[in-house]
Amino acid sequence: MESAAPENCQNCFRPLPEGQVPAHQWISICRCDRPFSPSNSYSIDVCANCHRRVAANAAAGPKHPDLCCCMERSPQKVPTHLKPNESDTISFDVAKVGLSPANFPIERYAPIGFLGHSKRATTILARDKTRGTKVAVKCFKKITPEMQSLFQSEVKKNQQLTHTSIVKILDFGFHNGKAPYLVTEYKDGFNVEQCLALYGFPSFDIAVKVMLGICEALLYAQKQGVSHRNLRPGNVIFFDDLNSEPSVFVSDFAFPKIKASEGLIETNDAIWMSADEARNMEYTEKSEVYSIGMIGFLLLGGRPPFRDGDIQEIKNMHALKLPPNVSDLNFDRKRPKDLEDIIWKCLEKDPNYRFETVAKLQERLEVFPRRLQMQINEVLAARKRKKIMLIASIAAAVVSVVGAVGFFVLRGH
Repeated sequence: MESAAPENCQNCFRPLPEGQVPAHQWISICRCDRPFSPSNSYSIDVCANCHRRVAANAAAGPKHPDLCCCMERSPQKVPTHLKPNESDTISFDVAKVGLSPANFPIERYAPIGFLGHSKRATTILARDKTRGTKVAVKCFKKITPEMQSLFQSEVKKNQQLTHTSIVKILDFGFHNGKAPYLVTEYKDGFNVEQCLALYGFPSFDIAVKVMLGICEALLYAQKQGVSHRNLRPGNVIFFDDLNSEPSVFVSDFAFPKIKASEGLIETNDAIWMSADEARNMEYTEKSEVYSIGMIGFLLLGGRPPFRDGDIQEIKNMHALKLPPNVSDLNFDRKRPKDLEDIIWKCLEKDPNYRFETVAKLQERLEVFPRRLQMQINEVLAARKRKKIMLIASIAAAVVSVVGAVGFFVLRGH
């Protein structure tokens, strides 16, 4: 009888794919046979019809409102960088997404596509005409002329954040002296919400990697005296260039004083607020821990802890109601039970029962990749012992044969 195929690759120890290897690393599987092409510049295409980004190898049709949902897509390559004498083959009229051209800094940035929209701002994929690079231009709607000086001071504070896992602020200003805008690096990745819509649940080790990436970015920001205060899946970018391990980038750090003046504008504000904010408590590092826990809950369970109802009802749930169990929403026998316990601890209503700091949470999450590495090391050590024993047995057999031959030769003499 033929033996069953091994569940994991014997080289990388990841699960073997059942069919074709996916063109993304949202799911942790063996990719040993995938060609390595460092010369290929990874870039997400833009649909010439809707001017939204096109996910490679994703089925046509509705997936996420900020991504191409055309039944007949027309993907166009958008180079990462253009030389001075080159130009993009695709352009975008910002008026198509309700943004007045008078409120967009067209003199410096050429619109290419659409990235996102909310009641606060519209974000456009653009080309920096001076540098030739792709950038994200966020045009704000709710910041009044009276708040321009406040906007300017808070942007400058966030500009000091230069960590590799934080999307950098490149420029800001007031177009025509009125419309505020913010220019950041553009990362050719999809945010966590978009990845869930495109690819479904991630492997638990990928979920851990995302949370660890967030912790690393927030710990750096803390040293600069900056809290995020706006942590949500739409502000966490999962970047996969198909050659190396995926990376995580955190974007859109809040402007605290402006945020406080605006209050809750849309349902998403309530869905991703911390329990401390819902209970009108002081925002602290433990509030950030709660926000990381919510993203972890989404990654493992496929939905936020609280989402049903209007803004006030969702706010009350954060303040008073316990979240459902992750396993009741998405049971995975391969997922470590203690990972769910970590998420639950992050989402404690009383901040005194959460992890004391983001660093403590990071330390606890690091157990999972270390545990996996220990298992790999044990397998490799067992292989090495088996190889040594095989060599020793062969050597013993050779010595035995040589001894026997020598005995008979001497005996013949």
